[in-house]
Amino acid sequence: MELSVVVISHNSLRVLPECLERLQRHYPHAQLIVVDAASADGSLEFARNLPAVETLSVANRGYAYAVNRGLEAATGRHVAVMNSDVYLEAGDLEALRAALDDRPKAVMAGPVLMTPHGRPQSFGPLYAPYYLNLRAPRAVSWISGALILLKRDLLPELGGMDERLFFYNEDLEWGIRARRKGLEVLLVPRKVLHLGGASTPNDPRFIAEGYRGGLIVSQTHYPWLHGLHRKAVWLEARLRVLLDPNPKHKAAYSLLLRRLGQQKGLPSSFLLEESSKIHP
Repeated sequence: MELSVVVISHNSLRVLPECLERLQRHYPHAQLIVVDAASADGSLEFARNLPAVETLSVANRGYAYAVNRGLEAATGRHVAVMNSDVYLEAGDLEALRAALDDRPKAVMAGPVLMTPHGRPQSFGPLYAPYYLNLRAPRAVSWISGALILLKRDLLPELGGMDERLFFYNEDLEWGIRARRKGLEVLLVPRKVLHLGGASTPNDPRFIAEGYRGGLIVSQTHYPWLHGLHRKAVWLEARLRVLLDPNPKHKAAYSLLLRRLGQQKGLPSSFLLEESSKIHP
């Protein structure tokens, strides 16, 4: 099979039907896999009732865990991994595939993700220069995990996503690891709609989890910087608790401070009782 598409879903019934309808319309011959992470809104049941859709029901152990289970089931020469709130048009995956096939050492490619307001999705000031004069595929440090097309034959060399990361930073870590293995990560000048936030609850723990993931990345790939990074996170959290007027932010940074103070190493996931034991 040429193409497999792995859609990650968690309580995403609001957006999943449109996502799958577009995939079945534009890519009818692809292997289509929905990996459902313990949804409670009928998402899994909806997907199971669709023809030619494979479903995997997995524990809610985070995005990386769900992605890796989908990759294990995918059989296509190219594998697209995507959020359920990404809405594809005809030609989107073809543009990513052409970029990958043109560069032998490219392992993954992603588009320019657009917000519903028609602007490129922001990934911070350090990422913004990648968008400037983007007329051809460009090798970058990382691409968003909302939509990634992979060469399956290079996956054994790359390894799966790091399952210590529950939510956020998985795509950043994957990109760093790919480049350190001599592989390319491509940003392609193809615009794709990403609604954003469809599976993220209004929970302060997600803010704290983002900082925990960043610390895991620095500890793994930049150990010389990790101590300074941890001190900077602690200082920011202290200032936020004192000065941030948003109660959600105060709760998140208070939790982060408490857990960092209790443990010399990194705390386990703020969103799990125990983290996955499976690592790439």
